[in-house]
Amino acid sequence: MRLLSKFFLNRPDIALKTYIIVPKDRVEDLTEDFVRRGLLEPLPPQEAGKALETIRKRIELAERALTLFKRLSSLVRKSIEIEIKELPWDTDKALEKLINEFEEISEIVERLVEDAERVKSELEKLKALRFVISELSKNIGLLDKSLINYEGEYLISKTLYGNVREVEEVMSKSLKVLFYRVLGEEKAVAVVVLDKRAYENVEPLVKKLEVPVTDTSNFIELSNVDKSIREIETRLTSIESRLEDLLESRLYELALLKVLAETVHCELGVLDKALSSKYMAVIVGRSLRSRRNELKKLVRAASGYVVFEEEINPPVELNNLKPFKPFEIFTEIMGYPSPQEWDPTPLITYFYLIFFALMFPDIGYSIGLIIGARLVLPYFIESKETLKKLINIATYTGIAGCVTGLLTNSFFGSLLGSYVGLVVPKLLPSLPARLADPEATGSAIISYIALTLLLGYYVIIIAHILGAIKKAIIGDKPGFILEVLIILIAILGPSAIHAAFNLNTDIWGLLKLVDRGIILYITIVIMMLYATLKSLLDKPFGVMLWLFDVLGILADVLSFVRIAGLALGSAILAELINNLVLNLIPTLSSMSFILGLLGGIAISLLLHIVNIGLSSLSPFVHSLRLVMYELSSKFYEGSGRKISPLFISLLKVKIGSTT
Repeated sequence: MRLLSKFFLNRPDIALKTYIIVPKDRVEDLTEDFVRRGLLEPLPPQEAGKALETIRKRIELAERALTLFKRLSSLVRKSIEIEIKELPWDTDKALEKLINEFEEISEIVERLVEDAERVKSELEKLKALRFVISELSKNIGLLDKSLINYEGEYLISKTLYGNVREVEEVMSKSLKVLFYRVLGEEKAVAVVVLDKRAYENVEPLVKKLEVPVTDTSNFIELSNVDKSIREIETRLTSIESRLEDLLESRLYELALLKVLAETVHCELGVLDKALSSKYMAVIVGRSLRSRRNELKKLVRAASGYVVFEEEINPPVELNNLKPFKPFEIFTEIMGYPSPQEWDPTPLITYFYLIFFALMFPDIGYSIGLIIGARLVLPYFIESKETLKKLINIATYTGIAGCVTGLLTNSFFGSLLGSYVGLVVPKLLPSLPARLADPEATGSAIISYIALTLLLGYYVIIIAHILGAIKKAIIGDKPGFILEVLIILIAILGPSAIHAAFNLNTDIWGLLKLVDRGIILYITIVIMMLYATLKSLLDKPFGVMLWLFDVLGILADVLSFVRIAGLALGSAILAELINNLVLNLIPTLSSMSFILGLLGGIAISLLLHIVNIGLSSLSPFVHSLRLVMYELSSKFYEGSGRKISPLFISLLKVKIGSTT
C-alpha cells in the first residue's frame, strides 16, 4: 500500500530529532562524514541547549512515572499480566497525561492506605484488649473497667499494646504489672499501674501505646468488644474494597505508564550518562527517518550511540520516485507538506503533463521543445540541479505533447500531420489543413473547448473529493460535510441547470433516471444546507462566502478554457505559417525548383521555431497555474518546512595544463 501511494499521493520523509553520543576524540571525523553525506541538520547552540534540557526533563518524567508505578503496583493484591498492544504516537504527551492522572489517584490511594492503616491499628488494639479481658476474666470473673483503664489522683492503670521494647519501657516505670503477654515477635500487650509522677514521665509513650476502652459500663463484657471489632472489620473491608476497585479499574493504564516510562528511560538513559561524562560529547540535530540506518552505521563505526526523538511538527523532505523528482519543484513553489499532509507531487505530475500536452498537441513542436530546452536553458539557469529538473520537465512534457500530437494528427500543424493521419487515427479535435474549411474550423474549436471544460469539470470534482478525504482523516467534521455538499452540488448542478434552463448540460445522464423537478429540488435543498452551514461556521462573512464557493465551481471549470485557447492559438498560427509557406514555394519555384524547395523549408523552419518559442512558455505557466490553484488548493496547504542538512558536494577539479 505504501509503494502504491508513491504513484498518487505520497508521504513526505519526516525528520527526527537526533542525539549522537560519541567519544570526544571522534567528533571531528564523524562531523566530516555527516557533512559529506548530508545526513544531519545541526541545531543552533541555543536550540540544542533547550533540546538537551528537554531530555533531562523527559528522564525526570520517566523516573517519576516509574516511582508512581512501583508505589501503586505494590498495592495490587492479584498477580496479573497485561499486554500493551499499541503505544501512543506522542509518547511524552501520553506519559505526562498518565502521570498527572496517577498522581491524583495516588493522593486518593494514600489517603485510603492511611485510613486502612489507622483502622488496622485500631483493630489490633481492640483484639489485644479482647485478649486481655478474656485472660483476666478467667482469674477474676466479672472484670471491672477501672482495673484496665483508670486515671485517679494518685494511681493510673492503663492497657498498653505495641512494640515490645516500648511496652517494657513503660513497665519498668510502673508500680505493678497486672498482665503481660508477648504477641508475635515484635508486639506485646500489658496492663500496668503507675503512680502520678511516673505517669507524667512516660505520658507521651503511654498515649501512643494506650488501648482505648469505649465501653461505658462499669464492668467490661466481651460481647461489646466483639461488636466493636466487627464494626471496625467492616470499615476496614470497605476501605480495602474501595482501594482495590480504584486500582483494578486502571490496571491497563498503570501497565502503559510503566511501558512508556521504561521506553523513555531506555532511550535516554545512555544520553543522560553522556551529558554528565567528561569523555563523551553529544551532537544534536535532525536527520531523515529514511536515513536512520545509514546514520547509525556511521556512529557505531565511531564507537558512538544514537537516540532518535519524534517532534510534534518536524521538518520534512520530499521522497518521490525518480520519474516524479523533477516535478518536486512545483510542490516546493506551493510550500513543503506538513508531516500530516500528502505530498501531491505524483498527482501534480500526471495532471501537469495532461494539461501541457493538451495545450501543446504537436509532434514537431514537442520535439522542438525537447531540443530547445537543452540548447537554451543553460544560458538562463545557473543552478545545475534546477537546470536538470527543468530539462527533464521539458522532456516529459515534450513526450506527452508528441502523444497528443499523434492523437490530433498534428506535426507542424498539417504540414506533416496529414501524413501522420495515414498511420494513426485522429482521436482529438484538430483544425483542418490551412484552415480551408471554416465550418470544420468552427466545429474543431467548439469541440476542443467542450473537451477542456469537461476535463476541468472532472478535475474539480476529483480535487474536492481529495479535500473531503483529507478533512475526514484529520477529523474536521464540519469541513468534511461542507466538502461533501460541494461535491453533490458539482455533480447535480449540471443536471439541475438542464432541468431549469433546458441547456444540454446533463453530463451524468441523471435526468434519464430521475424526474427533472426532483433533481432541481434536491439541488436547491443541498445549496440551502451548504449556505446555512457555511453561514454558521464562518461568521460573519459566511453569509456571503457560500455564494462564492458555489459559483467558484463554475469559475474553476471555466478556467480550463485556457487550455483550448492556448492550443488553438498556436495551432491557428501554425496553419497560417503553413499557408504562407505553401503559397510562397510556387513563387520561388518559378525562379528555381531547388530554390523554392530549400527556401520553403528554411522559411517554414524559421517561422515554426518562432512559434515554438512563443507557444512553449504559456503552457508551462498555465499548466502550473491549473495544478496550483484549481487542483491542489482544494486539498493541499503546504504548511511544512524543509530540512536543511549541511552538505558539501566534493567536485573534481582539474589543475594545470591540459595540452
